[in-house]
Amino acid sequence: MEQPIDYNINLDIRFSPKERIDIDELARECTDQWSNQTLTQVNDSVVRLGVVEGAFHWHKHDDDDEFFYVVSGRLNIE
Repeated sequence: MEQPIDYNINLDIRFSPKERIDIDELARECTDQWSNQTLTQVNDSVVRLGVVEGAFHWHKHDDDDEFFYVVSGRLNIE
């Protein structure tokens, strides 16, 4: 039987809009199998870093658009 995944979702904004963000360092520091950290806000949008290993439960956002930029590895969206 597959073990449930612990999803670490942080909606708090971690950096100010013009603050330098080292994405590689943040990803290296992450020890969670699945993590989502809100990094900053740009106008009415937020920028998030997602570290993903394995599947995430199906969900939808009726009033939001999402953009995924894969830095390393592969992301399949069904």
